[in-house]
Amino acid sequence: MHLDTFRKNGFDFVEDTNAPPGRRFLLSAVPYSQNITFGLEDVQELLSILADAPAPPTSEVSDSLDCSDVCSNSYKKAIPQSISALCPSRVRAMLASRACRSSVMIGDALCKKDMETILQHLSTLNSPWNCPHGRPTMRHLVDLTTVYRR
Repeated sequence: MHLDTFRKNGFDFVEDTNAPPGRRFLLSAVPYSQNITFGLEDVQELLSILADAPAPPTSEVSDSLDCSDVCSNSYKKAIPQSISALCPSRVRAMLASRACRSSVMIGDALCKKDMETILQHLSTLNSPWNCPHGRPTMRHLVDLTTVYRR
């Protein structure tokens, strides 16, 4: 039932129908990205996530970005909530790290168009106030001349 979810995450299995229960599937492929290779712990975590969560509609999963996109650096698209819940935590941590490293930092010079684009994108996020690591994404700016003009 969830074999497609594992494949979308870059894992593959060979099934041996003659093997006893608990030994019927052999892990035959694991995803990797740059210097991170995923493995058995990630399979077990994904298994646990799938066991605990109700199955989403098949169209929701099949049309979504999956973790193999993340591993192949195609993660620039927005990641739907449903698929982020179906990724092992190491994939989410890797994505968070990449997002922070490639983001605009405080002190970076931006033109007005870039600022407007960032604000438009922030308005579409569920939690625009912090990065995936919990660091603030906004800085309050005040024009002191308007404060003391009274």
